[in-house]
Amino acid sequence: MYTTPKRFPAPCRFYSQGNCRAGQDCQFAHILPFNTTKLSDQPIQDLNSIQKAIRNLELDQLEKKYAPFFQKTIQKDMNTSIDLLLPLETKDDLQVQLIVPYHYPDVQCTLQIQNKDLTPEIKSDIQAAFEDQAWHQMRHKTLVQQVDWLTVHFDSL
Repeated sequence: MYTTPKRFPAPCRFYSQGNCRAGQDCQFAHILPFNTTKLSDQPIQDLNSIQKAIRNLELDQLEKKYAPFFQKTIQKDMNTSIDLLLPLETKDDLQVQLIVPYHYPDVQCTLQIQNKDLTPEIKSDIQAAFEDQAWHQMRHKTLVQQVDWLTVHFDSL
C-alpha cells in the first residue's frame, strides 16, 4: 500500500551533552554541533601570526647585520625601540632610534635622530624623508633595507 518515508530520528540529548552510552546502537540522531566562531576567528589569527612572524624575522635580520652598532633594544607593549649608532662616510656616527610598531609591516616604522650636533630642522628633514609614504609604499622594504637606505642617502638629505 502506502509506503511512508522513514522519518529522521529525534536528536539524542545524551550525545549533545557528550555522553551517549549507546554509541552506534542509539536509536536517536547523533548530530554534530556546528561551530561558526572558530571559522570566523581563524583568518584573523592567521593574519596576526603572519604579521608577527614577518616583524620578528626582520628584527632578527636587523640585529644580525647591525649587531656591532646596536646600543640597546627596548621591548614595549605597542612597539620596539632600537638605538643604533650608524657609521657614516663623511660625518660622525649617526645616533638614531628606530621605533618598530607592534603592527609592523602594516604600520610603518619611525625614526628619531638623537645626535645633539644636528639642528632640529635637519633632524626633521631626515625623519620626514625616511618616513615618506611614497617611498614606503612603492614596495615593501625590510628594516635592513630601510636602515641601509638611510646610511647611503644621509649626505644627500
